[in-house]
Amino acid sequence: MKMKLPFLNKTNKTDNEVLLALDVGTEFVKAVIFTVEEGDTSIKVLGYGRSRQHGSAMKGAMVINIEHVVNACDKAIGEALNHADEIMSKELGVEYVTPAPEKALLGIAGELVKGVTIIADYSREEPDVKIEQKEIDEVITSIKEYSFNQAINDISEETGIETKRLQEINTKINATYIDGVQVDRPLGMTGENISYRVFSTFAPSLHLNSLKEIASQLGLEILSIEVEPYAVARAVKDAKNEKFSAVIIDIGGGTTDIAVVDRGSVIATKMFAYGGKVFTKRISNKLKVQIEDAEKIKIDYSNGAVNETQARAIREMLTKDCLVWAQGVELSLSEIEDIDNYPTVFYLCGGGSGLPEIKESLQEYAWLQTLPFAKHPKIEYLYPKQLEDINDVSRSITGPEDIAPLALARMYFELDKK
Repeated sequence: MKMKLPFLNKTNKTDNEVLLALDVGTEFVKAVIFTVEEGDTSIKVLGYGRSRQHGSAMKGAMVINIEHVVNACDKAIGEALNHADEIMSKELGVEYVTPAPEKALLGIAGELVKGVTIIADYSREEPDVKIEQKEIDEVITSIKEYSFNQAINDISEETGIETKRLQEINTKINATYIDGVQVDRPLGMTGENISYRVFSTFAPSLHLNSLKEIASQLGLEILSIEVEPYAVARAVKDAKNEKFSAVIIDIGGGTTDIAVVDRGSVIATKMFAYGGKVFTKRISNKLKVQIEDAEKIKIDYSNGAVNETQARAIREMLTKDCLVWAQGVELSLSEIEDIDNYPTVFYLCGGGSGLPEIKESLQEYAWLQTLPFAKHPKIEYLYPKQLEDINDVSRSITGPEDIAPLALARMYFELDKK
């Protein structure tokens, strides 16, 4: 069955149009204001803003109070616009007011967002004829007709959500092989044996409709809704190269999002409801302080800004929780099918990645005894400078905690141009 998504408004791009990438997270809303100038191969980041979510706005990356989320989004966008005004005024030498964006790319995450990999192989009857967009569209249509029902049934069985309440987010070809050779863009190329690695994502209709309503109340047209771990995986430099394999772990406030890239292709995304809020609550309970104070203590500890006695006490509080979190990573990876050996590089990002115990829990985990790794994985942080197609003229987005909104903005280049 071919599925058409009414909320994905595909429109032609306008030169120098001010656009928005909006990461609606459990803990923070993050907004990136950007443009794409004619002929540019990178997005130009003009401003960045973020706003803390109300305590009852989100739960596990799911919107549970639209009004609270809209308010946080409004504040984050306003901060990003003010920031863009400062940057552009300085760049132009005159006072500049950045137009409010009318179109946005929105991120979606959470443990009920599911992705499936479908491999489509076929032989072309006329191998010397150049591949056109129509041929690719027919492949996607065939996949939807023959594979989606089974995929939705599998997801329904896994999540307990009725099939009629599940909806496609998007379907993307993220790797193409022509006669055994990986190519970046098949359009205009010739060949006989074609293999597409197609990644399709689904979520509860309620989740998608909440994002649609938020965009409506903000007066935004949705260019695309993107699964955040997929967007992050696609944004890393050389991630589409056949030599690139990695596990990318984005630790947010309410969830941990995982993307597995194998030889340049995103083969799976997994998410589980365990994020930075768990550690904040642990500090709050142990030290008997308010959540807001506990969050500040956690951040100070991550930045090495507490004394040795406090650091020792906090470390003792969080070590067991971080081990449980690492077990969640293992469980998520173990659920991935059709993988012989897991990538031996882990990239960490997101607001929760700053805790030293997070990295240590992965470094000390018995990966070789639990999953098929060729060697113990190397654990690294993912920084904005490691993303491709990004020109951050604001020079304000520098840490692993802000990877997701940048990656969302970069997905502009992967929009359906029809």
